[in-house]
Amino acid sequence: MSRDQKPRRKPAPRKPARSGGGVIVGIFIGLVLGALLAAGTAWYLTQSTPFLQPPSSPSITSGEQGPVALPGKPGDRPVVRQDFEFYRILPQGSGAPAGSGAETAAVAPAPVEPAPPPARPERLYLQVGAFEDPGEADNMKALLALNGIQANAQRAQLADGRIVHRVRIGPFDNPEAMNPVRSRLASAGMTASVVRVNP
Repeated sequence: MSRDQKPRRKPAPRKPARSGGGVIVGIFIGLVLGALLAAGTAWYLTQSTPFLQPPSSPSITSGEQGPVALPGKPGDRPVVRQDFEFYRILPQGSGAPAGSGAETAAVAPAPVEPAPPPARPERLYLQVGAFEDPGEADNMKALLALNGIQANAQRAQLADGRIVHRVRIGPFDNPEAMNPVRSRLASAGMTASVVRVNP
């Protein structure tokens, strides 16, 4: 039994609808609506904010009362200067109040000899090492820090032009002050040399 089949019709291909720039028009409409919405929101917020309203001047309830003077402010009564005793003891100078000449004549200024500048003591450091590589100097500082000793790395240029990084502990005022640190270094298996620096 065979059936008679009718040939099926193929659907006619649809012609693409001419959008006429629908995407571009949609984007433009969206931008315009967004700008209008943003402008409306900004207008609403600026009209309803309390910060833009002109400040109202506070009303004075009691007649013609002026502002209250705060201490140390202009319009406050001046602070009374204290009369210090040392003005009378010192000879008449630029900061002394005017007094009687009899008081100042009794005290004659003694000639003052300038004291020689005190000799600055030399500073003592313990130098643990001097390295050309700054990384090695940092490693030595870290090793000392693990042992509870604070050290500094100083960059110095030698006479031959090389640059070294010195790892030093200190300064110490006297050799007795550095003895506990030297014993801690010895217990950690490190040696240090004493460096004297004149400031």
